[in-house]
Amino acid sequence: MTVEQKPIGKILVELGVLGQGQLQAVLAEQRRQGGRLGELLLAKEAITEDDLSRAMALQQGLDWIPASALEPDEDALALLDAGTARAFNALPLSIVNGQLRVALANPESLPLLGDLESMSGCPVVPVLSAPSALSEAVDQAYQRVTEAKKAAEVEASEAAPIVRLLESILIRAVRDRAADVHFEPYQGAFRIRMRSDGVLYEIDPPPPHLAVALVSRIKVMADLDISETRMPQDGRIDLTLDGHRIDFRVSTVPTQGGESVVLRLLDRRNLMLELGGLGLDPGEETQLMEFVRRPHGIVLVTGPTGSGKTTTLYSLLHQVNDPERKILTVEDPVEYDLDGIVQVPVNEEIGVSYARVLRTMLRQDPDIVLVGEIRDPETAQIAVEASLTGHLVLSTLHTNDAASTVTRMVDLGVEPFLLAATLEGIVAQRLVRKVCRDCSEPDQANPEHLERLGITSIEGLRRGKGCATCHFTGYSGRTAIYEILALDDALKERFLQNPSTLVLREEARKRKMRTLRERGLELAQAGQTTLDEVLHGTQGD
Repeated sequence: MTVEQKPIGKILVELGVLGQGQLQAVLAEQRRQGGRLGELLLAKEAITEDDLSRAMALQQGLDWIPASALEPDEDALALLDAGTARAFNALPLSIVNGQLRVALANPESLPLLGDLESMSGCPVVPVLSAPSALSEAVDQAYQRVTEAKKAAEVEASEAAPIVRLLESILIRAVRDRAADVHFEPYQGAFRIRMRSDGVLYEIDPPPPHLAVALVSRIKVMADLDISETRMPQDGRIDLTLDGHRIDFRVSTVPTQGGESVVLRLLDRRNLMLELGGLGLDPGEETQLMEFVRRPHGIVLVTGPTGSGKTTTLYSLLHQVNDPERKILTVEDPVEYDLDGIVQVPVNEEIGVSYARVLRTMLRQDPDIVLVGEIRDPETAQIAVEASLTGHLVLSTLHTNDAASTVTRMVDLGVEPFLLAATLEGIVAQRLVRKVCRDCSEPDQANPEHLERLGITSIEGLRRGKGCATCHFTGYSGRTAIYEILALDDALKERFLQNPSTLVLREEARKRKMRTLRERGLELAQAGQTTLDEVLHGTQGD
């Protein structure tokens, strides 16, 4: 048998917070306009939220607590996450005899007690409190939980053993000339890998339980939000290690096992600014210098990500960087600070795109402009316009070889006649690993590779058998191989007649252009790299 509940208006009168006359007037208004009695009384300020909440608690036979009593225990808060608490407007208060006492704002939430019990793993005893006070108490309670957790993680990350461990890992990365360090947590496991000479190798990892502390330490140093573990974040760390200033770019990504972190090392000592150290032979150096000494035009460097394009461009700028020239760069991101050169970073999130910055830069009266990458039709068009108005533009593209770069620019919407008027030279490049000097030995070579490359003699070929110096890979360091295409008037005329990659490649070969593979084979036969590396680096040749 269901017990009939006492009307809320009658309870309010019995509590002495509402007069009988006030009640009758509002009931008459309710009959005319509809609506809930409690909401009408609150709108007329006839009662307070506390008054209504207390009356509803009496109506439901529940305890009622004021705002001053909304002080939760840590153990109770731990049973319900912040998102659920805010969604239900429910605050876990205490655990008594195995039951979770939870403050609710509205009796209409009572049918959802089963959900709260499932989520918390405890039987729930409800009490009522005023909605506004309860919502504020929920926010404050879980904010304290977040701050306490953050403080604990910061404390753990700044513990001396964690600080020393991370420093030792980074020092090793610097000494091994690693380009990246990967911190990869998995379920019950933790892996640290370093990328050196383009190849990842694993180092002995610390125990898995230290993963969170190490990642937190990195986030603290990069000034990232240590409490945010659900969203990717990017930051930067400047450190002095082994007496050298090193810049680390930090990227975090949430995974199933925790936060995966990658540090990219930018060490000025590894920045090669002399053309002779890039792997160019004297003839190639001369060609490139002819390109960058032109008063205007476009010079493009092409190749896949990580093929050394930026290093080549920086080296070229270094050769022509003098007080008589104004040089500007727009990059995403700026990898190294170059003395005497104005460098502008791209920030797509706030609308600072390559195209927008490039238009602005042309009003800065530059002689030479470096555009980190031509990736869209607008940037390609502005680069052409800049070269036509008397500027030398250097940039990069992602294409397989020199000849296909021209057709790629056409695909980006640049008219062939404009390319013919502006394009001066194209440099395609790859990086190949060098044979380790400490364990170098004659290489018998794979017969299949010899056949594929058209080599009949193995004289001069060498390989590394593997040693501690090269981490038993047989390779130590990398060098670039280049394919350089200079566009003379006859080649441009041929291009205008038939702007296809095949025609350009045939014409370039007639002009004695060495392909990437041919240059790679020269290095292999000089014992500097291996046929495996040449095949891997020039698969599209």
